[in-house]
Amino acid sequence: MNSKLIELLVRGSTPQLRRNVVFTAAVSGVASAAILAIINAAAHAVEVGNLNFRYFAMFGVAIVMYIYCLRYTFDRTTRTLEDILDHTRNRIADKIRHSELIVLDQIGRAQIYSRLTQDTAVLSQLEYYLASAIQSMSMVLFIALYIISLSGYAFAITVVLLAGGLAIYLRNDRRLNRNFEYTSMKEVELFEHVTHIIDGFPQVRLNQERSDDLYADTVDVSRSVRDSKIETAKSYNEKYILSQVFFYSNLAAIVFVLPQLVPTFFETITQVTVAIVFFVAPLTSLVSSIPAYFKGNAAAEHISELETRLDRLRSTPAEDLQHIESFSTISLRDIEFSYTDARTGQFTLGPLSLDIHAGEILFISGGNGSGKSTLLRLLSSLYLPQRGTLRVDDLTIDSETMHAYRQLFSVVFSDFHLFSVLYGMRDVDPAKVNALLEKMQLNGKTAYQGGRFSSLDLSTGQRKRMALLVALLEDRSIYVLDEWAAEQDPEFREYFYGELVHELRDSGKTIIAVSHDDRYFHHADRVIKMELGKIVEAGETSTPRS
Repeated sequence: MNSKLIELLVRGSTPQLRRNVVFTAAVSGVASAAILAIINAAAHAVEVGNLNFRYFAMFGVAIVMYIYCLRYTFDRTTRTLEDILDHTRNRIADKIRHSELIVLDQIGRAQIYSRLTQDTAVLSQLEYYLASAIQSMSMVLFIALYIISLSGYAFAITVVLLAGGLAIYLRNDRRLNRNFEYTSMKEVELFEHVTHIIDGFPQVRLNQERSDDLYADTVDVSRSVRDSKIETAKSYNEKYILSQVFFYSNLAAIVFVLPQLVPTFFETITQVTVAIVFFVAPLTSLVSSIPAYFKGNAAAEHISELETRLDRLRSTPAEDLQHIESFSTISLRDIEFSYTDARTGQFTLGPLSLDIHAGEILFISGGNGSGKSTLLRLLSSLYLPQRGTLRVDDLTIDSETMHAYRQLFSVVFSDFHLFSVLYGMRDVDPAKVNALLEKMQLNGKTAYQGGRFSSLDLSTGQRKRMALLVALLEDRSIYVLDEWAAEQDPEFREYFYGELVHELRDSGKTIIAVSHDDRYFHHADRVIKMELGKIVEAGETSTPRS
């Protein structure tokens, strides 16, 4: 059986560590069997008023060995698994940052969050079961050897009955795996619904019908999760109860049946019975860890699948990343790009051709779904064209050159994200940051101190100003602004169009902005209009550059 969980454990641990854990678990098993043998021997040699120091000393040594080895097994297993999860989270985070935007769009935020939180939590909870299973296997093996030394007949009956119990317990494991997979899928869906409630709170709160409909859908998904988990647990509970019946039937067979078949068995019946009682406890622990194993294996499969999908379009910039210091023209020739959106279906941008000149102000207009944002992502190489070519002067932009090309851009998309820390600009002068805060009329709302912004609790328009502030600090050659001015008040919108974009252009910057406000189109050097993924109108404005 292909086990992603075992692959994960083997990949994340060293052979020496695995040998150490197995060895100490084996010693723990030997010690537990020795404790059993010592107790049985001492019980036969007991004398009233006379402490058997020999057996007592042997018991002390055995119990110390048992405690030490068990503690080592649990501690090392926990540390190893947590190290593996730490490396796994970091590895996935690294793959995410080196993946491509189209891959993340296809996977979806809910699934990534679920894999990094819920599935790693399942694996973390496996620590106890894994350590317990390793130690219990060792105990089962050595207690079984002890039972053989007492009676081969008793061992044979034990093996037959316990094998039957285990077979029943493990029956239909494929159906249970499907249940785990279905439950995981529904939990991701539930996360998406909760995200809708939180992220869309204003729309939900202001529309009772939407609120009721979304809540009813959330309740349905939550009940599906509940029912699936109950059904899975019920199946395991029934199997567990039946397996326990087999275990206790084993004791009954030893006590009631075997003495009738083997008369000499009376000599060891008490010792064998005690051994079986000792045997059932670790075996029960071992069997109880099976559901945890299946859950852990399912979680490991989800993580492996996520990593595989992230690897499909992964590109890591070279350590000696080259920079394109300047450019004259960015050229798009016969560019095409298609993708499937869950809400709108198939969308195709292009074929289209466009030249962008250094130091110009270019406005892009068009209705919703016309392809403006997709064009910006292609232009900044967050999406790579499926057909056609993208060139900056004489350099063709492909998977080898896109990392250098991307360093030309500072972007503020409509779905921008704010960081409280200026990552990548840790040495920036705080006075410069606070001066920009004042320029963006954000002083009094937040401040830059101690290497971070004091607050990001801002209105939508203020958050966009903050995003632009960060872009200005990056000081790249090209500024891409996706409907940046839409939420600004009239005064600041006038400042943006009438002064800021011209200041940036005069300092040698190129500005590419999506805008619907034709009152300000005269501030652009060119305006292009898009419809259904194509450029339908392009031309220069009548106002010369200032």
